[in-house]
Amino acid sequence: MNALEDAATEERASQESVDQESRESIFRYVFNATVALELGLGLQRGIFNNFVVEVLGIQPTQLGFVQGIREVPGLLTAPLALVSGFFRENVWAGVCILVASLGLLLHVVTFSFPMLVLATLVVSTGFHLFYPVQQSIIVKSSLPRERATRMGKLNSGAAGASLVSLLAVMALSRLGGATRYGLLHLVASGVALVGGLMVLARKMPGAKVERSAMNYDPKYMSYYILTLLGGARRHVTMTFGGYLLVEVFKTSVSTMVLLTAISSLIAIFTRPLIGRIIDQWGEQRSLVVNYSLVACLFVSYAFLKSSIPLYIVYILDNGLVGFDVAITTHLGKIAPKEVLSSAYAMGSTINHITGVSVPMLGGFLWDKVGAAAVFFAGAAIAVLSLMYSMRLSRMERALVN
Repeated sequence: MNALEDAATEERASQESVDQESRESIFRYVFNATVALELGLGLQRGIFNNFVVEVLGIQPTQLGFVQGIREVPGLLTAPLALVSGFFRENVWAGVCILVASLGLLLHVVTFSFPMLVLATLVVSTGFHLFYPVQQSIIVKSSLPRERATRMGKLNSGAAGASLVSLLAVMALSRLGGATRYGLLHLVASGVALVGGLMVLARKMPGAKVERSAMNYDPKYMSYYILTLLGGARRHVTMTFGGYLLVEVFKTSVSTMVLLTAISSLIAIFTRPLIGRIIDQWGEQRSLVVNYSLVACLFVSYAFLKSSIPLYIVYILDNGLVGFDVAITTHLGKIAPKEVLSSAYAMGSTINHITGVSVPMLGGFLWDKVGAAAVFFAGAAIAVLSLMYSMRLSRMERALVN
């Protein structure tokens, strides 16, 4: 009997070792695939504004339309993801990255506005559908005590990949003409392709991707409104802040990449600090201070006529986006845990409504009235957000009591 027990114990230890090896292997595959995708997307983002201005001659209205198209797959994530239920998770994750890689490759042969729209739609569909299944794989393949640690490592790798891609753009920005853009898009596509094939070849736990439903509840209207307003503010920054520097102030691609790199480095250190501020001050005070600063920065975009001060405004503007965490934690205070997932899903859809509409409306406003009008509108959104945030504590007490 002792020999049999020893054999059983040895078998269980061996099985645990294999399981641990399997978990580590799965994490490495997903980590490497995510890093590859982020490298490809980072290369494309790093040259986007200069590419559309210098190669395609995009006008503000066209830029707004393209940025709106980029958000359409995010708006349709829930219905599009229903297809994923017929695939194993690794297959679906791999297909999503391959779709993103195809979209990046299409940029190599993009020399017209319609082709830019198509390429943008394809790459956006790929990465919007990848990230939910990426998170599912990590959670399912990890022990409960290591899930947060692994997600943290994954996010750290993604941030590192974005910075590496920016450095690569800076190094290759010395190449002349449209050649550099074609080369960088080709490299971006190839790197993402490797990540897609990598995760596609590795069998993951779970036969099918779970379908998640969205649930709208009027009780959480304050969260939905803050999400809508916060999304509008963020898309003014994302779409028109960098475009102003390139189109009006003729900022070079190397300078734009440097500004983005500085913003990313600052975010690494300031995002934890912002989180602690929100915990200490509470959501209402944090958002009021945030939107007060944002309104001032948007007015600065409209009035400043020198590039150097605008570079500082651009960096600060991107840094303050970190206060959006307060909107997320606000929902955690007013909603029970069992409905958080569906409420956050609804918030994501609402956020993408502004992602589609704000760039288009802003581009039209820029064309008809001028660049300053776009940022005055952004300042008005910030003031409206500030005024709504001033009632937040009272609304929280009303819902909790």
